[in-house]
Amino acid sequence: MKPRTRALLVFVDGIGFGAEGPQNPFDGTPLEILGALAGHACRVDGVEIGAVDATLGHEGLPQSATGQATIFTGIDAIALSDGHHRSGYPTPTLRALIQREGFLGKARERGQRGAFLNAYDRGRAEHIARVLSGEEAASRRHPPSSSSVAALAKDGALATFEDVHRGCAATFDLTGELLRAAGIDAPSVSIKHAARAVAAGAAEADLSLFEMFLTDSAGHAQDTEWARDEAVRTDRFLVELMAAIDPREQLVVVTSDHGNLEDLSVRTHTRAPVPLLAYGAGARAFVAGASSLLDVAPRLLAAAAG
Repeated sequence: MKPRTRALLVFVDGIGFGAEGPQNPFDGTPLEILGALAGHACRVDGVEIGAVDATLGHEGLPQSATGQATIFTGIDAIALSDGHHRSGYPTPTLRALIQREGFLGKARERGQRGAFLNAYDRGRAEHIARVLSGEEAASRRHPPSSSSVAALAKDGALATFEDVHRGCAATFDLTGELLRAAGIDAPSVSIKHAARAVAAGAAEADLSLFEMFLTDSAGHAQDTEWARDEAVRTDRFLVELMAAIDPREQLVVVTSDHGNLEDLSVRTHTRAPVPLLAYGAGARAFVAGASSLLDVAPRLLAAAAG
């Protein structure tokens, strides 16, 4: 009997397919996987490479709140927002959408384990849970993200630093360096260790999610050195992650909510196609025929259904 595929979505904020040239930090940077975004043909052994539309046919520049809600639910969140792209954190309407239709919650509804593999300090995790349960007001500076809403939907939970120590989750910055610089006592690990921990956490779940967003920050900063560094760090993480999974039983999918980092000539997001990369069990079928962010969530649910 064929084992059920355990699928992991790695969401990388703000990366698209760009043109060759100095404005594109993916071009001319030594990358094994994300070199596909450099504006010229690229093949990576075992990795299926697709490009999908993040605009969903709507005018204007795609934004994070609506893009992420669409990725996590398979529903056009821009149309649900009266045709407007919504930036930053999810609105109450988008929160409700993710809580109701998010792929992690849908997995839980059918008796599977859905896991969010980004680790928080325990105090922050408990605060977010109280906010989303209505027990506490959201902080204006740090309201719940789309990913944390997806994580907690339908009796989900947030990973903590204890899970990093256990080797089954990682912090958003992978190594904990930025958190420690901010005065938070985060575990110190290597990128390789972080990738192996995410792979291990994904192996314990039917469907899982890991989020990276420093790529988008570097794109907005239009800082070439930082952008190249984030491209390299993200690429190293993906290489180590794909090496750590069992490709016969696990599937890793990588996508983004909008373009940004691939064009440092502008501070804004772009309308560039975004990557849909897949590696492991069913990778070719996952990418084949996918055309927009609407395809991601239903394909993840179908992959994990066996």
